[in-house]
Amino acid sequence: MSFLPYEKLSYRSPLTQEEAMKRLSVKIDPNPPFLNWKFGKLEQPFKGEINGNKFRISKILSNSRNSIPYFFGEIRENNEGSTIDIIIKPKTAQIGALALFYGIFLFGGLTFTLTDNFIWPEILFPVGVLVFLYTITTIAFKFQASFVKDDLEEIFEIKEMK
Repeated sequence: MSFLPYEKLSYRSPLTQEEAMKRLSVKIDPNPPFLNWKFGKLEQPFKGEINGNKFRISKILSNSRNSIPYFFGEIRENNEGSTIDIIIKPKTAQIGALALFYGIFLFGGLTFTLTDNFIWPEILFPVGVLVFLYTITTIAFKFQASFVKDDLEEIFEIKEMK
């Protein structure tokens, strides 16, 4: 298990490349509404785009969570069907905002600590908060990614991971 909000997966599917792309395209809503008021399982649970044999998707949710990961994938033909390579990562803006927030918090905490007489317990608070926030962010990312991985395994009839 990695401790970064990033995953790289490779699946083998018995479906051909064309059939896998067709199944995925049926599940993607290219222009979802800004707010989704439908609850339960959606007919088109993803938003995103498909270009050739590559895709970029994310899950459509009925609430506004900021931890929605993006799935970048490529489907390649092979002897037994197709291979699906997927990279899961957060939005670039989310990574930038978190890095900025972490940097400001750490800078503020260290500045406060170093202006006074250096006391070890005082430096533990900003570092502890950063570790806590990072852990929450990573757990939320992994939690959301697990739901989408289950949906993709169902769509592509995944038999095994490479």
